[in-house]
Amino acid sequence: MTHPPALTELDVGGKAVFLRCSFDVPLDSTKKLLDPKRVRDDSRIRDPLPTISYLIRNGAKIILAGGWLGRPKGEDKDLSMAPVALRLQELLKEQGILKHPVLLSPNCLDGSTPRSVYRNKEEVVKAVNGLKQGQVLLLENVRYDPEANSNDERFAEFMASLAGKGAIYVTEAEAHTHRPEATVTSVPGIIRRNGGTAVFGIRYAEVIKYIGSIARMLEKPERGPFIFFLSGKKIETQIGITSKISVTHSLLGKMRKGDILVVQGAVTYTFLIAEEYLDVIEEKWGELEKTVGLYNERITSEAGKLKKEHRDAQAIVDNEARLQKEKSDKLKEIIGLADNGITYLIGNSFVEWKEIGEQLVFAARVYLKAREKDVAVLTNADHIITNKFPDKYGNLPADAELKEFEAVNGIPEGWLGVAPGIKTMRIICKNAESASLLILAGPISIEDERLEQFSRTNRNLFASIAKAKSDGAVTIGAGGDTAAIIRRWKGEDAFTVISNAGGATLELIEKGTLPGIEAVEKCNQ
Repeated sequence: MTHPPALTELDVGGKAVFLRCSFDVPLDSTKKLLDPKRVRDDSRIRDPLPTISYLIRNGAKIILAGGWLGRPKGEDKDLSMAPVALRLQELLKEQGILKHPVLLSPNCLDGSTPRSVYRNKEEVVKAVNGLKQGQVLLLENVRYDPEANSNDERFAEFMASLAGKGAIYVTEAEAHTHRPEATVTSVPGIIRRNGGTAVFGIRYAEVIKYIGSIARMLEKPERGPFIFFLSGKKIETQIGITSKISVTHSLLGKMRKGDILVVQGAVTYTFLIAEEYLDVIEEKWGELEKTVGLYNERITSEAGKLKKEHRDAQAIVDNEARLQKEKSDKLKEIIGLADNGITYLIGNSFVEWKEIGEQLVFAARVYLKAREKDVAVLTNADHIITNKFPDKYGNLPADAELKEFEAVNGIPEGWLGVAPGIKTMRIICKNAESASLLILAGPISIEDERLEQFSRTNRNLFASIAKAKSDGAVTIGAGGDTAAIIRRWKGEDAFTVISNAGGATLELIEKGTLPGIEAVEKCNQ
């Protein structure tokens, strides 16, 4: 296969460029629609700025498809791309790049009601035809049009037609390339058939270079130690979802003696319970696996039945939640674990109570696979604990106490772990410094400022990772929460590449490719 040329090798002057980004940004609902501050975190807008800057400076006419924003049902005005367009314009102006105002189509920057692209074709075509060289036109939320998610052929043909003949398709859609959505997987091929070219953006090419080659790097016999941080808060149990657990299993298959799996963040408390009950879980493994399989079949079967009965989506979601809880309770019963047994070990530390039974099975599966591969699993030797719950952003109340807890288990009732302890961090940092490949796939602590001042958890970790990088290691920060905490504590220089994507990054680590990547590569065969 011929690899796509670099964007900087192309003559983009005067040409139409269909640029696909992933502007699914968090919003502040307290701010008005036409306030750029409605964008609460602009990281995903900043990521493709090198590509947008290159296109503007070289006189391209940029049709920017930002993808979806939230999950609108129809033309939900609260999920318009308007504040994204305004924030993008601010960023371009701040960097001295802006030549012309950033446009939005259909236009609601004049205070009119947000509208879909596909149902207002004439307005969109007129806006595209009026584009100046070096100007950006942002298209409205693609999920206003259900045809996008269903990868409708006529919708894709229309979107590609906006760029015309001989155009250039560029993808910086890092967080969306795992979805077979029309502007991700169909538009590049149509543009190619229309005499155009399809390439990766400047930043996304770097992401693919490093994250997409992890599996190959691990297969090299001469490589040094690999450290994977299974960290953060989520252990997905939904059927068919690529999760950190499934990625961990895939990576463990390529890991060997000397590699290390570091389990930290809220995930660690599920693993500590699983470790305590590992002998029982292993003894009853067949029964546990059978129970999981039976319930998963039932969840899938009943969802199909409810769809045939034309029940609404909420009924399906509610039924799945009920069965997940029932499955979890049955698994806990088989293990012989009561809720007070959980709190006895970890106090009020985070676990997903409705799914803890299956999550313990997942965690045990990781332990058993690591043991088979002779890979060390690092959890906690000690903890930093607090007596107050953080808010949804990871901030503790002003009256929260912080203290060290110098044991693996037995966190007191009313207290919860929020960061690894001093001894644990010493072990983690020593190993991180000697890594040749390191992936941080989630925060290892909550984001509270007082906690960081108390423990220096993240600053110490990033200093160790920076040491590894300076010695030649490839170091990767993967996921939106990971990227946020790296930026918060000024750790950017410690990483070879930082990905703001979540599920897409996990799939790229696991599979080495994604539907959106394959679509662009196919255009260059």
